[in-house]
Amino acid sequence: MPRPLVMMTASYVLGIILGRYYFSFFLFGFLVLAALGWVFLERRRDSGGNVSLLPFLLILLAVGSLACSLACESVSGSIRHFSGSRGTLTGKVAGEPLWREGDVVVTLQPGSFMIEGEEHRVTGKVRVSLSLEPEQEGPVFLRYGEKVSTRGTLYEPWERRNPGGFDHRAFLETQGVAATFYGSAGEVVHLGLSPELSPFRRTALQVKEKMSGTLQAHLPAREGNLLQGMLFGERNVLDADTEGMFRASGISHLLALSGLHVGLVAAMVWFLWRRLGLGGWPLLAFTLGVLFFYVFMTGLRPSALRAFVMFGLAAGAVSLGRERDLPNALAAAAGVTLIYNPLLLFTVGFQLSYAATGAIIAVVPFLSSKIAPFFAALQRKVPWFPAERFASLVSVTLAAQLGVLPLTAYYFGEISLVALAANLLALPAVSLVLGIGFSAALAGLLLPAAGALAALASYPLLLYLLLVAGSLGSLPFSFRTVFPPHVFLLLGCYGFLFFLLAGGEGRLVSFWSRVKEGLRPAHFIISLLILALVFAWPADLLRGGKDLEVVFLDVGQGDAAYISTPGGKKVLIDGGGRPAFTGDLEGVGHRVVLPFLRQRRVSALDVVVVSHPHEDHYGGLIPVLEELPVGLLVVNADEPDSPTYCHLLELADERGVRREILSAGDRLQLEPGVVLKVMAPPRELFSGTGSDINNNSLVKRLSFRESGVLFTGDIEEAAVASLLEKGLLGPVQVLKVPHHGGYLPNMAWMLEAVNPEAAVISVGNNSFGHPHPHTLETLAERGVRVYRTDLHGAVSMRTDGYAWRAETVLEPQEEEIFLRGGGDPGEAAAQ
Repeated sequence: MPRPLVMMTASYVLGIILGRYYFSFFLFGFLVLAALGWVFLERRRDSGGNVSLLPFLLILLAVGSLACSLACESVSGSIRHFSGSRGTLTGKVAGEPLWREGDVVVTLQPGSFMIEGEEHRVTGKVRVSLSLEPEQEGPVFLRYGEKVSTRGTLYEPWERRNPGGFDHRAFLETQGVAATFYGSAGEVVHLGLSPELSPFRRTALQVKEKMSGTLQAHLPAREGNLLQGMLFGERNVLDADTEGMFRASGISHLLALSGLHVGLVAAMVWFLWRRLGLGGWPLLAFTLGVLFFYVFMTGLRPSALRAFVMFGLAAGAVSLGRERDLPNALAAAAGVTLIYNPLLLFTVGFQLSYAATGAIIAVVPFLSSKIAPFFAALQRKVPWFPAERFASLVSVTLAAQLGVLPLTAYYFGEISLVALAANLLALPAVSLVLGIGFSAALAGLLLPAAGALAALASYPLLLYLLLVAGSLGSLPFSFRTVFPPHVFLLLGCYGFLFFLLAGGEGRLVSFWSRVKEGLRPAHFIISLLILALVFAWPADLLRGGKDLEVVFLDVGQGDAAYISTPGGKKVLIDGGGRPAFTGDLEGVGHRVVLPFLRQRRVSALDVVVVSHPHEDHYGGLIPVLEELPVGLLVVNADEPDSPTYCHLLELADERGVRREILSAGDRLQLEPGVVLKVMAPPRELFSGTGSDINNNSLVKRLSFRESGVLFTGDIEEAAVASLLEKGLLGPVQVLKVPHHGGYLPNMAWMLEAVNPEAAVISVGNNSFGHPHPHTLETLAERGVRVYRTDLHGAVSMRTDGYAWRAETVLEPQEEEIFLRGGGDPGEAAAQ
């Protein structure tokens, strides 16, 4: 059947995407004028006044782009103008606080920001993190609607700074948050109840708090948190182990609000009021009111809004005697949700919810037709077996898993291999758990004793769910880490799903019947070869063909560089890291380096180089060695008394990684034509220089045809002087500036010897004054293009061996650098 509502919602969605990335008033005006022009031409051509759907689609495209642009502008507010400032923030608590070990996080709707005695009126929500001292009681008055003030520092959230990295700014924007603020819980001042609070929302949150309190009071902490998470969609109350088990077993969707939750609440209300004699439209209106209160109480999450709108449309259709059409209902739910907040389109929860539901609607009929005969045959042998119900459960579960599979791989880099079995075991118990849980929470509001009994009745079922998740999630093969699929593959998968939802299944069946008549085995083989070429082509494109690629990752105050050779060799020089005393030594590896390597589809590294044993260079390599096979680990001869560095070396030995100690004169032939030559340190290491570990850094020159890159580690004055004295520094096109751009007295002499076209400074927020003004001035005097990871994010350099092309993440325009030459003549002759 034709489904114009599906097409209209799709047009609005495309408009939102345009508004997020390409909005301009010129584009908006062009779309509106194009729609009006189309209507005018059709009216002149068709005197009957029939108008096609296309003008409406163009209008919705324009409206979607404008709505998204206005939503982004509304979120950012004026608070970001004060990023980096320290002062006193005053405003209304705009949500429920999240209590964690060591801090409490709350969203604040600020009214003013006092900086050095000057008050500024501000707009835009702020995510406030308040540190808690050990055994310190937190500010219990941090509840919705309370007015508070606190001292701290304001920051603008970071954008995505590395390929494959997380865009914290975009994530917070989808939550309506413009900035982050860090302070101490001890400096929070309570200013009473805000006059701007919403009584309806305050009531809803108080009801939820009392319902949650009933569950927490009568169940052990783990089971109580699990039930609270399932009833209200609050994953943040779960401990990391429980959430990890549910994710690994593929049943983490049970922790998200869905049609099951809305259906159960509706069934409870419907049954109760039916018993009291209420029916017809009054019952429907009352049920929808209760459902809206529940959806509002749980935070208007996309999955809950979808289920609420679809239930309302389905119930309305039944009451009116109209035929229900699930694709149109799904499109209406998406449209209502995105009118409420266009930025929800970019949240993982929205995408997973609609992908799963769309797949259930589109694929279940086909799966049921294939699965039902098998279970029917089984029922003939085992008469008591519920074949029809089990076939439906398997079909729905499998369809939902297929629907979310591409997105799960894209966002989380892993897929569950036991999800089908886990869902078949868990889903029958979930309805009982939710039903008993709702009864317990509601009874606890009026009859605490009844609430306690109902909560205890859910305990065995919660233990069962934890057993299923723990048993299947702990299997060695429970999940598999995968590379994130290309965007074009996602578009293909969900474009096909949209085609089915828009009514294209009839055309597909007709096309397939025609194709099947003339299908031959050779056609099947040719189709597979074409698909293989299509899927392989983008990966080859990403590898840059015959280019050499060097990516200087933004790891904050540290170093990390990735090299991909024309022949496909993969090299990682350093991995960033933070001091061990921060407790986050390896965090950069998990958050930056590994996501980047997955984005580049790196399944193994040929060479890993540690320039010198400082934590900001090797800390992030520990998770890399834990996860990926490494062919060779290159280090210098320095052996500091560092437990964390010793752990790195021991880990390499445990993983069977070959280790080599290199010094000046050594070279690694990565492949024909590509050489990594070691220029320093000398075989007799520096001693007594005041910074021996830095001066003993491995200095490497990467050569490819007439192009070269010099990696300098953290060398300082003594090492630079030695290299200059021995004449080891020759022209290169790209220089990695030593020691994060720190002060270097002989920097001018080094630049004269190296004569680079471009310089990269790997630096982050620090207290050392890096990069030093003298270094920046010297580079400017020489006319060297400077790229800084703190300003530009990751810096990607590609060369065909003659000219370099530079591209940065935060300023993504590509810049071509034509070179004066500077290949290593000695290496060229040797090759």
